[in-house]
Amino acid sequence: MKLIHLSIVTIALGVAVWGQETTANGNLTAVAGNVTSSTAFIVCTIPLEPMAQCSLNSNASSSFSGLSIAAFREAAKEGLGWVEGVDYKFVCVDTDTPTTLEEKILPADGVCDAFIASTTISSERTAAGVVWAYPYWSGSIGIITKSTPKSTDGWAWTKPFTWKLWLAIGLTVIILPIIVYYLEVLSIKRRVSFRDSMKGYAEATWRTLWVMIQGETMGVSMIGARIVVIVLSFVALILSASYTANLAAFLTLKSFSNVNSIYDLQGLAVSTVEVYQDRILSRYGLKTVEAVIASGEDIKDEAALVAQGVLAGFLIDAEVAQYLVATWPDCALTLLSQSIEPYDYGLAFNPRTDGDIVDAFSLSIIRLLEDGTIAEIGSTYLLDDSPCLKQGINSDEIGQITFMQVYGLWVLIAAGVVLGLFVVLALRLYKNRKDGWGLAGNMRQLQRLESEKAHNFEKGDSREIGRSDLLRSESHLHDHT
Repeated sequence: MKLIHLSIVTIALGVAVWGQETTANGNLTAVAGNVTSSTAFIVCTIPLEPMAQCSLNSNASSSFSGLSIAAFREAAKEGLGWVEGVDYKFVCVDTDTPTTLEEKILPADGVCDAFIASTTISSERTAAGVVWAYPYWSGSIGIITKSTPKSTDGWAWTKPFTWKLWLAIGLTVIILPIIVYYLEVLSIKRRVSFRDSMKGYAEATWRTLWVMIQGETMGVSMIGARIVVIVLSFVALILSASYTANLAAFLTLKSFSNVNSIYDLQGLAVSTVEVYQDRILSRYGLKTVEAVIASGEDIKDEAALVAQGVLAGFLIDAEVAQYLVATWPDCALTLLSQSIEPYDYGLAFNPRTDGDIVDAFSLSIIRLLEDGTIAEIGSTYLLDDSPCLKQGINSDEIGQITFMQVYGLWVLIAAGVVLGLFVVLALRLYKNRKDGWGLAGNMRQLQRLESEKAHNFEKGDSREIGRSDLLRSESHLHDHT
């Protein structure tokens, strides 16, 4: 459980006015919204980009930078009206071992009043006595891999659809022409010879393919068949647009490795810091080697092993990982889109710090989070616009369109077929009734007119006219008469 020192009453009042009060360590006095001191408030940090950067040889204000440093400066200015160098100052300490934080702020003779860098809020540190302001940044563990472009084969055009969807399209091309043919011909004729059926089915198949590929007209004349063809054209439009969009993505986005998640690293050489090892093993089944990290240079050395192919992956704080990938020469590293084990970064205070100061920082951090100031700081220091980060978009992560996502289109086709059959049956019933009313002669005349349109389709012609452009350019299985 995270313990964050934050007075609800103080926040509600907005920490508007400070009374005359001396802090527990005797260094600070709050006066009318500003904090003055006989000795400046000491804020310790460590050199670990991009959260903090400092020089062990200089404590000049200009030598301190980074996401955490900038966030502290904004919070101190906005919430307390502090001036750097007067009310507080940064001190660069040597290393970030698991005990550095406790060593610097917990002892009575500790040199730090507060500590900020890549400092994560944890139950262990809270139990030890560390006091936290409201979290100013949410982090996680990032996964760095080598960005080796994969070669693609000549079958990339099949990737936009899954094999099940391709199968559904193929079955549609085989089965639907039979339905369209009989809806068209049986609207007029009671029976059709097998030979004519085969010719008409062959032609209907060509027309179905033509509709699905190029959106051409089917050339049918009866209303039942036309209903099915209209639905088919709509389905073809949706599938064509979806295929085109996905194909463009597959062909233009590069694929940088076979590793797309932490589970793909199982059985490979992967390193991480000791504090993460047990957690990674128990939750993800990934056995890792320990990365001994005592400085920022050690992190770069570990990342270099990934770039060289010695390691398949390196697990480190996502912010540090993103900065490494963004600045690595030739964009040789990539950051997986998957991040794991979320946690919060916090501003740590020693337990003797006045509670009003902690509350003031908490309130200020909340305000800076709400107005987007800290988000802008993060974008700047994490180099969100780096082209090396954009390459991390992996074409293997583009989802193929599955049949279950678009099966409604086949429901639409089935509904069209049912409606078409209903129309055919209704017309036939209507004609039978007309014959019964003594209008058989008129209906036979109408039937001959409609038969002339349907006869071409029955015989396998490609259009409703006597001579067809397809007939002249294509080789058909029958002679045109």
